[in-house]
Amino acid sequence: MSNEYAETGFYTNRREKSTGSICCSFLCSHVGLFLVVAVYAVAGAYIFMEIEKPNEMKMYERKQQRAVQVKETKQYVAGLLWSYQHINWYDSYYSERVTLALDGLERHILISVSNYKYDGTEEGWVDSWTVPKSLLLTMTIMSTIGYGHIYPVTDEGKIFCIFYALVGCPLLLIFLGNLGNSIAETFIFVYSRICCRWCRSRRNEEELPPHTSKKQRKLLVDDEVGKEEYMPTEFLHVPIVINLVLLMVYIILGAVLFSFWEGWNLTSASYFTFITLSTIGYGDMVPGNAILADGDGNGGIQMSICIIYIVLGMALLSTCINLMQEQLLEKCHWLAKEIGLSKTENYDKDKNKTENSKNKPTKKKKNQSSTIPEEGEQSLPPPATTLRSPSDGSLRSRRTSQDGGPSPPADSTTLAPSQTLAPIQSESRSPSPLPTRSNSSTPIPGSLDGPD
Repeated sequence: MSNEYAETGFYTNRREKSTGSICCSFLCSHVGLFLVVAVYAVAGAYIFMEIEKPNEMKMYERKQQRAVQVKETKQYVAGLLWSYQHINWYDSYYSERVTLALDGLERHILISVSNYKYDGTEEGWVDSWTVPKSLLLTMTIMSTIGYGHIYPVTDEGKIFCIFYALVGCPLLLIFLGNLGNSIAETFIFVYSRICCRWCRSRRNEEELPPHTSKKQRKLLVDDEVGKEEYMPTEFLHVPIVINLVLLMVYIILGAVLFSFWEGWNLTSASYFTFITLSTIGYGDMVPGNAILADGDGNGGIQMSICIIYIVLGMALLSTCINLMQEQLLEKCHWLAKEIGLSKTENYDKDKNKTENSKNKPTKKKKNQSSTIPEEGEQSLPPPATTLRSPSDGSLRSRRTSQDGGPSPPADSTTLAPSQTLAPIQSESRSPSPLPTRSNSSTPIPGSLDGPD
């Protein structure tokens, strides 16, 4: 029954994807990662606001109290200086007393400004934990820029910042990695379809024989994509100059944009864009009007453009560095070879290669019983001849080489006293098989004349 349904096509063996797998595949895509990063940044901004907002309200109340104290201190100093006019003092002593009173008022105001954010008014206050500022904080945490214009003050906010960064930094790095790969692939595709195609077309024209029409040249359509004869796109490297030009254009574009928004000069704006995109983030220059301004109606649009520019610029910078990395390594190796730094290393490598080639075992021949060398093959050396020493009666072994000269002596052996040995001239003989010991009385040819 099941076979009938299978043959008629009512069902197949293909399993349908579950909802969880579909969600995971969507979250791993570029759009899904972007949404995850955006939601994580916005959620972190609101959590920071909820943690730090009560402490900010307490700071506002303390600032109001401090403003009242500063006002009272100013009134007291004014009355004190008025009372000094009715006292008959010397001029030097009068100046000293007035200076002391004014110095005390100055210290009181400076402490109020630094510790209580006193701005000369009782009701004036600049909120630190707004949505744009909190969002900029979360983006600087995740991107490791860290301007320092705003930071958590409470213990709860500091602890939350630690755990938020532990998850947010890898999340943004994954998103930037995927975005950087897409940018690199797009950049290589565009470069291979514009610059490389132009170079291939010029080369096809130059390779034509003289007095030949250009219509007979090889068409670029005939080239297999990825396996072209000239400048194949599988092993294509974008030149370093093009990467640097692209980075400079992007930095100058951001510099013009921020100089218009913030009122900076072009040099300062270029410095800010590079420090931001390289995640150095000194914090000496912060995009206040672009992101931190709340009164302007275009603040939200500027904030979105600024964040997109920063994230895209970080991905572009890492992409260009990765594209230039391999080429820079090759140039460094070439330079080291030219100036002689890698000469010893290359010599050692060549020496090891030659030694390894010498130590490789030779292949054994299948038929080793034959003693006649084949054509083009080196003949085996003749067998060792056994001689009797005239002094002690021991035997000495000597192997004759191909040119007739003796080889170094081998280990000496002794035979039974009943056997008599005599030197044998084997230079003129053809090589024979190696002698083997035998219990029979038959003499071994080429080594022993016979038994006594």
